[in-house]
Amino acid sequence: MYWETTRDPDFEKVVAMLAPRGRMILMAGRDARPVFPVGPFYVKGLSLHGFAMFNSTPAEQQASAADINRWLAEGKLLPRIDRVLPLSAAAEAHQLQEDNTLRKSGTLCGKIVLVP
Repeated sequence: MYWETTRDPDFEKVVAMLAPRGRMILMAGRDARPVFPVGPFYVKGLSLHGFAMFNSTPAEQQASAADINRWLAEGKLLPRIDRVLPLSAAAEAHQLQEDNTLRKSGTLCGKIVLVP
């Protein structure tokens, strides 16, 4: 499974990485119009699923949050954290995120954590 959270997904790269019958979850890029490698996609028997949090009911979100919290506590989910900054650096963190998301600066590889 590959979970895509970038604004401009690279389907060529992802399809090549997925194993036969693999799944790709899209969770970003509403305005994206990337090239899609139809042939390699269907030959490998892949599937593509869109996920938008706002389509989930409150009960579904609550159940998902409980699962995620349990998996984190059990060490089954290990988020990639690029850097930890103090809350006072929130503006810097926001700029860093914009530079990487919108301008593709490539200076971030993981989440930014702000601590009080």
